Amino acid sequence: MDKRTAQKTRRPILYVLSSLASWVVDTGLFYLLERLFGAALGVMAEPVCNFIARAASSFFNFNVNRSLVFQGGEKYGSALLRYYCLAIPQLAVSTLLQMLLVYLFSVTGSEGKTLLKILVDGGLFIASYFIQKNWVFAKKK
Repeated sequence: MDKRTAQKTRRPILYVLSSLASWVVDTGLFYLLERLFGAALGVMAEPVCNFIARAASSFFNFNVNRSLVFQGGEKYGSALLRYYCLAIPQLAVSTLLQMLLVYLFSVTGSEGKTLLKILVDGGLFIASYFIQKNWVFAKKK
């Protein structure tokens, strides 16, 4: 296997591992926040907990992806700006879909809400890889 083929194979594997680590941070923090503050936040629990968890996990994910997955040589600030141009709409879609599903299925417990979060975010995973590869961390020619 030549170096280019190895890189094409290695990158998606590292992306999956990076995403799994970020998912643990995101989902774990969401679950913890939902358990601790869900009742007090009421109807705002999903968006508030999702926002805080995603803010922490996205910063973690950006740094791992930049340094290990895509090995970006671009300026940190430029890549960070592009990353959040992806992450913010993705957060909005994730939150809105999650709130819709919680409402449609009348989910009340932290476990059920967390399961819906996993399903929604799993659906956004593949599109995010291609956007990061081809735009956020794309090598300048």
